Parts: sequence; structure tokens; C-alpha cells
Amino acid sequence: MKDYETVVLDGSGSDNDSDTNNNNNNNNQQDTYNGVIIDDSNNHHRMITGGGGRCPMLMNNSNLSLSNTNTIELNINTNNNNNGNEQPTYKTFLKLHRLNHNITYSNIIGSYLASFLSICFFVFINVAQPIIITNIFHLDQDNQGAISGDLTFYNEIVILATSHMWGLLSDRFGRRIVYCMGMLLMGAGLVIYPFAEVYYQLVLFRAVFALGAAAASSMISAVLGDYVVFEDRPFASGLLGLSAGFGAVFGSLALLKMPDFLEQSASMSVTTATQVTYATTAAMALVGAIALWFTLQPKATICNINTVIDRGISSYGQPLFTEHVKHIYGLAREGILAARNPILSVAYGSGFLARGDSAIATTFLSLWIYSYDLNVNGGNKAAALAKSGTITGIAQTCGLVFAPIAGLLASKIGRLRAMVLIAAFGALGYFILAFSDSPLTPLFLVASCIIGCTETGMVVSSTALVAQESPANCRGSVGGIFSLFGAVGILVAAKIGGIWYDHWNGFPFALFGGFSIILVIWGIVVEIYVTIKKNRGEKIPNDSSSLVEEDQDQNPLLSKLK
Repeated sequence: MKDYETVVLDGSGSDNDSDTNNNNNNNNQQDTYNGVIIDDSNNHHRMITGGGGRCPMLMNNSNLSLSNTNTIELNINTNNNNNGNEQPTYKTFLKLHRLNHNITYSNIIGSYLASFLSICFFVFINVAQPIIITNIFHLDQDNQGAISGDLTFYNEIVILATSHMWGLLSDRFGRRIVYCMGMLLMGAGLVIYPFAEVYYQLVLFRAVFALGAAAASSMISAVLGDYVVFEDRPFASGLLGLSAGFGAVFGSLALLKMPDFLEQSASMSVTTATQVTYATTAAMALVGAIALWFTLQPKATICNINTVIDRGISSYGQPLFTEHVKHIYGLAREGILAARNPILSVAYGSGFLARGDSAIATTFLSLWIYSYDLNVNGGNKAAALAKSGTITGIAQTCGLVFAPIAGLLASKIGRLRAMVLIAAFGALGYFILAFSDSPLTPLFLVASCIIGCTETGMVVSSTALVAQESPANCRGSVGGIFSLFGAVGILVAAKIGGIWYDHWNGFPFALFGGFSIILVIWGIVVEIYVTIKKNRGEKIPNDSSSLVEEDQDQNPLLSKLK
């Protein structure tokens, strides 16, 4: 007897497999409900919707491949020697976390590489910005804050307009192609950025980079949810933060020192050295896109696994969902309505703070150090940029060390509580920076390290929170909304912080110190609310863990399987 039989279901839910059709007289009981077919023969079951929507449950050993949006092919293991009693098995990555079914080691390594490269480019283009606006455009220090803020502002306008689109496209066409397109666009923006001759060209070139940044940032939490078993996502978030921290350190320490190195060793002008540095970074993006194409999972041959739900009785213990057959506007609506879950709403707020933190810690921290050192040390621009990179790099290194601690903290005390604690820690660092007289004092360095830890910690905790609370059937859309909130955070930091930075260098830091306190209060209120709800046995609105129960209440076919 063959181990696998293939059943193809068309849009009407009919069974096109001739072997199966001929077995109806061999004690096979086959039920069809609204295009959904169940085969209860030989102790193996199958259920799927024909034509569009969801594949609610697959039972026992089965693999699902999608041939197009109207026809779904289901391969079912009929060699059922263990009578369905075999426990799910998972691959383990470095003995730290388990991988979802059909995820390979190269897939997860590719996701960490993507995080490294994305954050490296995000940090580099911000911390290297002072040498662009002073060396190419020769702007005086009275307007540097406003110009830097405006460039970051326009960058985030593009992200705000396109990040949700990237999330939706990833649900349609897969995470890999979106990630690779993001890398290529960031590389294109980087290579042309230092060749701008007038201000509007600089804004346009930055917008090209921003298109790619929106694609990459939308995929970070979505890929984490796709690849890692639910219970292990805090550990995976820690590794994700670790890889992001390495990227930030590389972007601020290694890449930012290149202009000074090239000027000293190769006798290049500051302008030429800057252009070579940006071209080198763009080449990294190109190589990264190629590497991600061969490491990330292509458009999934199985439905995404929602490992939140333990009520299902599929072959791997989980319900499976198809997303690509949904209407694109339905996916957008789901991502927005998911915020009815109060914990996910806090996660969106933490995305605002996490991305705003990165703008403050790169754009204004580096600009303050660069400008101050430029005045103190006689106008050597490459040396001032290197000093800015050193202090920023030390702060990012502290964040790198803190990343696994943040992941462990999220695992031990809970993602929401960890986020609240990290935000409170960050508020302290922000207010120390805000009221510092000089960016070259030891206390300023300590506070910068606190901000570096907060930046990484907020990324880890907020990403883990989104991965935990986002339903599998709209995970990419939720990731896009999360990125939108992050973009708004940078908009506020860039525009308001940039305008007032020229009047008071500490204003951007005081602003986000206040936002940190607001998030702490918000998180505490939600924690109390959720605890009270759970103690009373009441459901949390749009809680992803109740997704199957809601579907079973609405669909009499699913209720048969309770």
C-alpha cells in the first residue's frame, strides 16, 4: 500500500482523486460541508476548504501544498502505524529554541542574517548623516538638527506609507521575496546617497532607501512568528536582538570609521572616502539579498502553523491556515482590528517607542557628539565622525550584550512585564542625557549605554510581544501595522526632536523619556486588566489563544471535532 495518497480539492470542495472516489464503498465515510471535505477512513482525517479562505485543521501526518489559489493539493500519510499517537517532533536550533515544521537550519540562520543586515543599514545611514550634511552641503550647526530631523522624517513618511503594503505582499507572495527586495532597495539608496548635489536629491535618494527599510522592518517579527515554536519565541527574540545588536555595532563602529581610515591610509579626500564607505555598505546589501534568497524559506508549501493553539489535533498538534487566498483588504482590516487585544495594542505602542529610541540613539546622539567634538578638536570631520562612532558603538555594544538578557527576562517574567521594566530603565537614561552639559563626560557615556540597552531591549520585548499575540492568519499584516507604529515613533522623534534640538540639544531625549513613562503606565494598566480578566475566566478580546474556539462556535463543522 502506498504511504501517501493525493487528494486535490477544487473550488467547490469536490474530491478529484480517482482512488479516493472509488473507495467510497470501502467503509470510507466522507463528509462535505460548504466546500470542506473530511475523510475519516483508516484512522486518518483530512479537512480543507476549497476555493478560498482557511484550512482550519489537518489531522495526523499530512503535508499541504498550494498549486494555485483555487486548487489545493493535500498529501496524507496513510502509513499510520502509531494510530495517531506519535508526539510532534521539532528541530532545535543550537539547543536554544525549536523550529516550526518544515523550517530548516538555513532558514533560521537566514532570518538572523537579515536582522543583522537590516539594523546595520538602519543605524549606519543615521549615524553617518552628519558628515553628509556638513561636508557636502556645508550647513552650519544652527540648522543641523532640523535638517537631520527632516531627512529622517521624510524617510519615515515613506515607511509609514509602504510598510503595511509590504506586510500584505508578504502574506500573498512570501517573506523571502519581500526581504530580498528590501535589501536591494536599501543598497540602491545607499550607493547613490553621497552623490546628491542638492537637497531634494538627498531626500529622494533617502526615500529609495526607506522603501527597502520598510520591507525589511515589516518582515522581522513576521518571520520570527513563522519560523519558531510559540513557547520558544522569547529565546528566539533574544537571538534576534543579539544579531541586530551585532549589526548596530558593525554599522556604528566598523563602517563609521572607514572614512577616517581611508583618509589617513589611502590619502583620499573626505568626500571620496565617504562615497567609498557608502558604496561598500551598498555592496553588503547586494550580497545580503543573494544570501537571503538561498537561505530564507520560499513561498510556503504548507499553511502557516499557529503554534499558539494547543486545542487542535493536527499531525503536528496545531491548526494550519492559508493566507494567500484572502482578499488583500481583508488582511489589512485584520491587522488593524487585531489591536482589540489590549496586549497587542501595548505591543504596537512599544513599537512606537522602540523605533523612536533608535532614531534618538542614532540621529541625535551621534549628531550631538559629532558637532561638539568638531568644535573642540579643530574641525577634523572624519575624526569627529569616528569619535561619534566610538561612543555610539560602545552604547550599541552594551545593547548587544543586553539582548539575550532581555530575551531571558521576557521568558521568565513575561513579555509584557519585561517591556514595562525595560521602558522604565530607559526613562532614567533619557533624562540623564537630556540634562547633560557635555556629550564627552563619563556620565553621558553611562547614560548612552543605558539607552543602547533600552533600544535593543525594546526591540526584543516588543517583537516577542507581537509574535506572541498576532494570529497566524494575519501575522504579516500585524507585522506591517507594528512597523507603522514604529514609523510614527520616528516621525515624532525626527520632526519634533529635530526642530527643538537646535534650541536645546537635550530636548529629543527628554521627549522620549516622557514617552517611556507613558508606556510604563499603559503596560501596568493592561497587565492589571488582563490579570483580572483571566482570574474571572473571561476572554481577552481577540486573544490569539481563543482563535480556534471562536471558529468552532461559528462553524458547525469544526464543532464536530471538539
